[in-house]
Amino acid sequence: MPLARQSEGFLTLLKKKNFLRLWLAQLISMTILNASNYALLILIENTTHSTTLIGLAIISFSLPAVLLGAPAGVFVDRLNKRRVLWVSNCLRAIATFLFVLALLIDRNALLPIYLLTFIIASIGQFFTPAEGATIPMLVSEEELMPALSLFNITFMLSQALGFVIFAPIAISVLPTITIFHITIDSILQLYIIVGVLYLICAMLITSIPQKNFKPNTSVSSTEAPITTQTLGIINNVWSEMQEGWRFVRSKKPLFQAVVQLSFAGILILVIGLLATPIVTQLLYLPANALALVFAPAGIGLILGSLIIPPITHKLGNLRTTLIGIFTLTVATLLIPSTVLLARFLQPHGWNSNPLLSMAVGFLMFIAGTALDFVNIPANTAIQELSPDWIKGRVLALQIVLYSACSIPIILFLGVLSDLIGIDRVLYLMAACELAFGIWNIYYKRKHPDQPLSEEDKESELELLKSGKLVL
Repeated sequence: MPLARQSEGFLTLLKKKNFLRLWLAQLISMTILNASNYALLILIENTTHSTTLIGLAIISFSLPAVLLGAPAGVFVDRLNKRRVLWVSNCLRAIATFLFVLALLIDRNALLPIYLLTFIIASIGQFFTPAEGATIPMLVSEEELMPALSLFNITFMLSQALGFVIFAPIAISVLPTITIFHITIDSILQLYIIVGVLYLICAMLITSIPQKNFKPNTSVSSTEAPITTQTLGIINNVWSEMQEGWRFVRSKKPLFQAVVQLSFAGILILVIGLLATPIVTQLLYLPANALALVFAPAGIGLILGSLIIPPITHKLGNLRTTLIGIFTLTVATLLIPSTVLLARFLQPHGWNSNPLLSMAVGFLMFIAGTALDFVNIPANTAIQELSPDWIKGRVLALQIVLYSACSIPIILFLGVLSDLIGIDRVLYLMAACELAFGIWNIYYKRKHPDQPLSEEDKESELELLKSGKLVL
């Protein structure tokens, strides 16, 4: 019954023309962003055959979240949301066309490729909070919850559409063409299509009347975005992040949930890093067979998001998380072991055996589902354990923590994969996942859940009265 009501709510929302335009802009922009990231991994693999350089590519579109995530949200609060949305799409289109130009000039020059990828991801840091702030302007209070749910589902759907469907099909199907002695292969054509679609997203935003975007009354629309006051806000962002960190560290179950959610996010990036070497170095298949890894994992993530909530309600957060971690450990361990067994049983032509592809695909499906066993309970715990007055800072802190930790891990695993081989890296990953599960058991026993003490309640009340905490 709840699912039926939710579907009816989605249909009602999509009948609103302005909301539909915003939703289409999100669906298209997120899908082509994931498609361009997929193409980037293929491009780096075909050019360098280096897992380390693939890791640098992942960092180039992950680092902006660390550097600009929190400040971008502050600036967006002070800017015209409609203008931020269409300008960011236009800028991403321009940067994408420059990306195509850089590839035409010298495909082996990686520095401009990394730089333009970083710029495109940086622009996206402004688009995302502006889009989130726009949703309440286009729907009623009763429609807000299904609207947010629809955008969250679309976020996951766009990953599958970009990584599993759009990019792999485009790269496989688009023919190489020559215009004025200039060779344009399928990857270049994909980026050209991506640039055009960004412009279409900008047109969708401009088709929403300005009157539907409520003005920010706290700041004058004529105020320049870079002022002494704005710089003061940036300083305030840092102090508030510190306050959020102190709050998280003081609440042990909340700290554990933040670490768990960051762990799941890092593993998703690691899958993106190791997917190419798994296909090319472990299975000895062409790089464009990446869908063999991404598709089952993506399907597992989507289906897992549907089945995990009732499981978590029945088993509790910790048990659900531990099931996910230990299942993920087994799946990670079995991937190289299955390949080793296939090579032993069929020394010649083992990588072309469809049973091996099915087995690896099944294990990736299990891994994707297991990630939801960690991701969803941790996310739920953060929502439940974070009071409204600091919830935004806790969520921002988690994103920054996950992004900052992922960078050295991605670099380390990339270098290690080149040095010792992808199979040994997968065995090491399984050991780390097992260790993380054991740490969760130890941490939970050392810091059992405790209700909020009267002293904590009085302390929070004093902070609220003093104005140091803002509701």
